[in-house]
Amino acid sequence: MSYSYEYSYDVPSGSSESAIIGILSIYLIILVVCLVFYLISYIFKAIGVYTMAKRQKMDYPWLAFIPFARVYLQGELAGRIGLKNKTIKNPGIWLLALPFIYGAVGMVFYIILIGIMGINAFMSLASYSGGNMGSAASFGVSSILGLIVWLIVLVLVSILYEAVYKVLVILVNHQILTRFTSKNMSIVHAVLSATVPLYESICFFVMRDKDYNPGMEPKEEPQVPPVTPLPPVPPVPPVPEAEHVQSDDGKKTEKQE
Repeated sequence: MSYSYEYSYDVPSGSSESAIIGILSIYLIILVVCLVFYLISYIFKAIGVYTMAKRQKMDYPWLAFIPFARVYLQGELAGRIGLKNKTIKNPGIWLLALPFIYGAVGMVFYIILIGIMGINAFMSLASYSGGNMGSAASFGVSSILGLIVWLIVLVLVSILYEAVYKVLVILVNHQILTRFTSKNMSIVHAVLSATVPLYESICFFVMRDKDYNPGMEPKEEPQVPPVTPLPPVPPVPPVPEAEHVQSDDGKKTEKQE
């Protein structure tokens, strides 16, 4: 006697659909929250940088509302940054150029990485096709080691870039904020602005209308008094030249025409 047991489980299709809808809803909520925070940060920082640049009487303060131009304006708002042995003359240009330099270096790294992987894969395939299994295995191990080394180098370059860029941002913000607060507090604000999200925007927005510290006021341009226009002068008629006439007694007299 044989027994056969068959079990069937009906999974309701609505449960899987509701789970997918729930995940998408959570993702959408997170996306909306991030977008709201980004807009708040963008608007607050734009208003703060615009007001500071206008008070400093800089050209084109409206650049604070343009994404990439705002980075340049923020750096130029700090002015020259003096270090111990060097001076950063145009921090705005460096703030704008460093991400592009890092992107170009990263692209070169990825191209070289893909090239190394392609060469190792080709050599391994050629050795495997030729029946040399040991050579193919050695090429596979070398490709993995080369990949690991190259990834480590890329990570180190990324860490170095992040460190240099964060330090530059801290120096720029410190020099801007030291006009409105004490030196120690400006350092604290600059460090928190470079590490805490939304802090920089709120800090610039709050500091934008504060009074300058003594001696930190923007230099006033010398006022040139207006020139009063002179009244028009009527033209003067030319004076006729005198003509010399000799009289009967031999003396010369002048005859006016």
